[in-house]
Amino acid sequence: MYKKLSICISLLVALLLLHPAAVGQDDEVGYLRTRISPSVAGVFIDGKYYGTAAMFGFRDQAIPLKPGDYTVKIVDPRYKTLEARVKITTGKYATIRRQLSSLNNQPEGPFGELETKGFGNAAVYLNGKYYANTKELSSPIRTLLLKPGTYQMKIVGTDDDVERDEKITVNADETLVISRIGAIVRRR
Repeated sequence: MYKKLSICISLLVALLLLHPAAVGQDDEVGYLRTRISPSVAGVFIDGKYYGTAAMFGFRDQAIPLKPGDYTVKIVDPRYKTLEARVKITTGKYATIRRQLSSLNNQPEGPFGELETKGFGNAAVYLNGKYYANTKELSSPIRTLLLKPGTYQMKIVGTDDDVERDEKITVNADETLVISRIGAIVRRR
């Protein structure tokens, strides 16, 4: 009982210390917020993937960064990539607010689907291009429609660890489920 309580208190203290609001001005950081539509677009800062725009929309979710100039890219394969230079100032919040411009390309089927299971906050790349966050693709009603074919798939966590890197084949009218533990399941 006491051990469980001690673990809970330790976790609570750790979460409070890691929260952006807990970092004071003396810590020499500023913050970046993203208010982007579509909110599932990927956020890249100086080439490093951080997550989807929705994850950093509010003050308590802002990305803490050292003061300086950064190149921020907002990427969604259905929209034109947004690239912005952002200056981060100690103790201040910088916010990028934009509606991405649609590419207006409506590909015709047939399609296959890609779904992911068991991954944390990770980027999905196909043939070297960012396509989605694994959290987006984690249920049968939220999959990625793809043209049938073979793709080089790479799943990379926000800590830059490559979680999967392999060739996959997407078949028409079939869902390819990629699991973190290594299983690949197909279903119609």
